[in-house]
Amino acid sequence: MQSNKLVVVSYRLLVLLLIAFLAACSTTSRPLQFRTEIDSLVAGSAPQSNMRFVVLPGNVGANEQDLQFIEFKTYIEKVLANRGHSKASSIQDSNLVMFLSYGVGAPEVRQFTYEVPMWNDMGYFYPFGMSRFYNRFYPGFGIGGYSQRSESYTSYRRYLVLEACDKDAYVQQQQRKQLWKASVQTNGASNDLRLVFPYMAAAMQAYLGTNTGHMITVDIDETDPLVRSLIAPYQPSVPQPR
Repeated sequence: MQSNKLVVVSYRLLVLLLIAFLAACSTTSRPLQFRTEIDSLVAGSAPQSNMRFVVLPGNVGANEQDLQFIEFKTYIEKVLANRGHSKASSIQDSNLVMFLSYGVGAPEVRQFTYEVPMWNDMGYFYPFGMSRFYNRFYPGFGIGGYSQRSESYTSYRRYLVLEACDKDAYVQQQQRKQLWKASVQTNGASNDLRLVFPYMAAAMQAYLGTNTGHMITVDIDETDPLVRSLIAPYQPSVPQPR
């Protein structure tokens, strides 16, 4: 009997240690991470590098003086520069006219159910029970019982679209003749587009001006060097003593 009590106490101690470990893990800070889906297309005769560009608003009703557009355009200019392109001083001086569109979809509420093991009056999980043949506790594998729970969460679709269009077709005919197009989307609990945008821009950089063939998945987090370079605060230049 004394050994049975010792086993129960041991299991209780093990469970408490496990709970403490899981609690410690849950409080440990994790890097901010996003799973993005990228779809990129390119025309057969599209220029690949060393192009001069301007970035214009692609959203309906948006204008170049919109502060959010100005901020997001800065990220796009950086990733385009990393791809070998350079910013033009005007449309007339450019080869590509880039149209930047972005937004957040309507909230989607989703529900899910899950099961958790039940506790009995002895304070241990049901899988640890009395042996049918021996008067002692043992780590059994039978399922004694579960409790079903339901929860809901809200998800948002965040997206950006970047279109590279022929400058002459746009200036002369006001047409968006696409040379290549890159679309990025990600789903998550936050509708803060300012938070998510630099991650989407960084994730799509390697695929600008390429054909992915289908939508691909790219995971990216705040430890990525490209993300860190995009979201780094502006550092004004300080004259150095000569």
